[in-house]
Amino acid sequence: MESSRKQRWQQLQSVFEPGFKQMLLVSILLHVLLPVLYYSPFFPKREIEKPPVYRVNLVNKIVKNPQAGRPEAAPVKKKPAIKPKPKPAVKPKPIPPKPKPVPKPKPVPKPKSVPKAEPIKKKPAVKPKPKIQAPSKKAKDTQADAIKAMQAKRDRQALIAGYKDELIELTEQPKSPITGAPVGMMDGKGDEAGVSAIAFIQEFIQQQWNFSKYQAVGNPEAEAKLFYNTDGTLLHYKFIKKSGNSAFDESLIRAIAKSRQLPQSLPESMEFHIFFNLKDMLDNP
Repeated sequence: MESSRKQRWQQLQSVFEPGFKQMLLVSILLHVLLPVLYYSPFFPKREIEKPPVYRVNLVNKIVKNPQAGRPEAAPVKKKPAIKPKPKPAVKPKPIPPKPKPVPKPKPVPKPKSVPKAEPIKKKPAVKPKPKIQAPSKKAKDTQADAIKAMQAKRDRQALIAGYKDELIELTEQPKSPITGAPVGMMDGKGDEAGVSAIAFIQEFIQQQWNFSKYQAVGNPEAEAKLFYNTDGTLLHYKFIKKSGNSAFDESLIRAIAKSRQLPQSLPESMEFHIFFNLKDMLDNP
């Protein structure tokens, strides 16, 4: 039995190439050592850089390569070029025609006198007096309803006019501290007037976010990945790391749910890695 086993082992050894045992041992050692070295402090993990948080005017267009500028600046409306009015062409004065000689009028014969006939006097027709009917109860109710509807409409218009200034202040976009600044990003290196997609989405989610500062405990931070298509529709999202503050995490879920549809389209389908820091979000109302 032992001799047959030795013979089989010798046959197997003859099949493998020389040095196969050494290669097998090296491969096993590498597979064991690499995970150990990866999780050891000798190989520090690469942290994802947090993008700076900007105030963004949501009227600005989302572009792929934004130029250098301010994301909160309002786009400059180009005034239409005023075309000069064409001068009226001077028409030549027409030459008046020569007057034709007027023929002398022929004498008109006098008409013979005809006796006038006496007009026949007609008796005036007596019109019947219209009967004045009192308005019915239904007509009175309809008239009263119409007056009430008009009064309610006037009250609504007065209420809207009274709160017009307040509504404008609530919906006002952030203003740039630098007047006349071009629309772009502070670190922009492209040639397109607009803002980056991630800055726009962060601002849009910020505007949908609602969280009381009295619920804030510490400075929780969460990370999430969001996937949008070219139409600006959120396909799906997932939290890479939750903050551990249930109230803060739930407020983020509600804000993301309200941001399922962006008011603009994107240059392409995009994935965004967004950091939600409570302090930054409270400082950026």
